[in-house]
Amino acid sequence: REAAFPPSVFSQELRIRSKRCRRCASFSSAASVAAAGAFAKKQFARRRYRRHAVAMNALNPMAELLARHVPMLNEVADVQQSMEGDGLGLFAKKKFEEDDTICEIPIDSELIMRPKDVLSQKLEARDWGALAFQVLKAYRGEKPSPWKDWVEAGAKAPDTHPLKLLLTDPELVKRLWSSTTCGGRMSASALQVRDDMEQLSEGGATLEEWTDFLALVQSRTVFEDGKGRPILVMGPDLMQAARYPVVRIEPVVQKENNGFFGLGASGDSRVVALRLVAELDIEVGDELTLRYMQSPQPGRYLEQYGFVPRFFEDEDAEVAVELSFAAIEPEDDNAPVKESHLEDLEISTAPLRFLFSSRRGGILPPVDSDDWDEKGDLNRMVHVLRFQTCGGPDAFLCDSVFINQLWPTCQYRISKTNEILVCQTVMDEVDRWLARFDTLEEAGPEPEDKVSKSAACVRQRERKVLVRLKECFEQEQIFTNLETQRIYWVDRQMDVVFPERKIKDDRMW
Repeated sequence: REAAFPPSVFSQELRIRSKRCRRCASFSSAASVAAAGAFAKKQFARRRYRRHAVAMNALNPMAELLARHVPMLNEVADVQQSMEGDGLGLFAKKKFEEDDTICEIPIDSELIMRPKDVLSQKLEARDWGALAFQVLKAYRGEKPSPWKDWVEAGAKAPDTHPLKLLLTDPELVKRLWSSTTCGGRMSASALQVRDDMEQLSEGGATLEEWTDFLALVQSRTVFEDGKGRPILVMGPDLMQAARYPVVRIEPVVQKENNGFFGLGASGDSRVVALRLVAELDIEVGDELTLRYMQSPQPGRYLEQYGFVPRFFEDEDAEVAVELSFAAIEPEDDNAPVKESHLEDLEISTAPLRFLFSSRRGGILPPVDSDDWDEKGDLNRMVHVLRFQTCGGPDAFLCDSVFINQLWPTCQYRISKTNEILVCQTVMDEVDRWLARFDTLEEAGPEPEDKVSKSAACVRQRERKVLVRLKECFEQEQIFTNLETQRIYWVDRQMDVVFPERKIKDDRMW
């Protein structure tokens, strides 16, 4: 098998894996590095060698676009058929060492498109809708525009993108919704498309055109600003996603006011450019790859990009699931008081997203912590659910005497009843997703198309993480029921209010 593929195909992956192994203590030995390299070689051999498929780069419209509009990137990279994923990719023309700057793109150039606030506020699709509208407007306009040329050069979303499947294969898109914990947000985007079309139809936009452009901007966005808002960047959007990326994008920050002779800069900081930086040593001919998102969620890749990267097929690939919970339930009798309390603290009442991963070490039981920023997602979720389920015998915490301390109090175990409710809420949500997975699988055999197979893989990997999460909270609920010496926040408050209470010798503050 090795003889069938040129050695250069393997060299990039071997270097990447070997270098990453040297950074990890668990792979410090030469034998471990060699094993990782052998594994990479075996995995990479499975890929079809297609790099030579585009011999005449000048005939590639995207290469011409890069040369005309993104010269700073064109100087250091070629557009060729990707080895990492389907479609095109960027390959290094020059050699770079780790942390070298590959190129910089000014933030105020036409090559960077940020969602306009006025559009984000009007459209149900928010920032995605704003970007789609801006690209659509540039494409339809008579004025020359890099983004018009970008679309005409062939920029498009995969046909398997869920938004495009809404029109071409509704049954398949429903299958995708039921194959990942991201499915709720995916189905909500379908409703957003319908609502936005009521506004856009007056401008002559068709449903097919709108879904195409929404899918386009989602599938080509590889960078977010510090607030999590998507930013389109022409050129880097050609880079493929990789498990071990060789490039990262970082903002170049500058102070607003420079001092005398440029010294002593002061004032607010602002982003002036986006910089492409080498994560590892890059040789001439290496494919430039990115990490599209920080969280290892194959479901989110399916949702935003319309495909699942190949590296999630590896058995040892980390996979994460997400659960969403709001701090306030509409049917809660104490909802108005809780909502007012959160508004005073400037805390959003919108559902929050929590991620749980298959990484080594497993999913650990919740622990009390008073620093929200230092908490992991599991402890943040428990904090939110303590607030959400606070009621019944603990409803006095919503009275005027205690309400101002309710949110801070939820960093601790409030009461035995509340803690059991928290565990049950998590288990019920996990069961809801597992039941959805079961219903889909019991409906019949898996379709043979590529995206259905990817969705089945996502479902199987997410199921394992969900089962582990449920087991964690089952154990926590059992322990809470059996534990007799744990002191809850309510107990401590009662001891303060009624100091004459006799505290058992075997209990500790």
